[in-house]
Amino acid sequence: MSPAGGRGRRRAAARAAVVPLLLAGSLALTACSVSFGGPDDPATGGTSTATGGTPSGGGTGTTIDDIERGETVRWDVSRPITAESVGLGESMAVVQVPGGAAEVELVLPDGTWTTTAEELTIQPRRGYVSTINVFRTLSGAQAVHDQLVADAEVLGFPRSQVDRWLDELPASLDASRAGGTRERTGINGSNGDVVTSVQISHEPGPGGDESIRLWYAVSPVTPD
Repeated sequence: MSPAGGRGRRRAAARAAVVPLLLAGSLALTACSVSFGGPDDPATGGTSTATGGTPSGGGTGTTIDDIERGETVRWDVSRPITAESVGLGESMAVVQVPGGAAEVELVLPDGTWTTTAEELTIQPRRGYVSTINVFRTLSGAQAVHDQLVADAEVLGFPRSQVDRWLDELPASLDASRAGGTRERTGINGSNGDVVTSVQISHEPGPGGDESIRLWYAVSPVTPD
């Protein structure tokens, strides 16, 4: 036997031994799926859920399409919300609220504000959500006062201004004021870096407090 012939047969035998090992490795990889990252991995651009269901890791929560399907508005306004992430374009969006009632939950630095929106509009600025406008109507001066007192704890409205509004209301409901210009009162507040306000309006004259419109404006934190 020549040395060259012996070396050729040894190389062929070695290759034959490697083939079963490669096949076994291929079958092992086929049997289990290995992935790196995923839609719920913040490192790959997804979101994770913190205790209590609050989106974290860059998540924003509800989109405009979700709201129009009847889902609760859940946004953390204590940090920037990109317009794109909620489906907001470059101009104000008038959200089509199903049945005229959308549940709203906004997380602020010192608590969560919950309410029901009869109407909802969202304004963008430089690629971020700049103002969330919530409109609702209540009947009765005392009911409105109680609601505003409850709102004041999270939205940061001065309680003295809420009380003053109730004290001054009877004068605007006097019969002599009927048919006049709609009464409007504005109250400004804040919670940390979140800026808030409410506009209270009603018809002057008797019965004007039977339909009091509240326009809340909440401005999420945005980058400088």
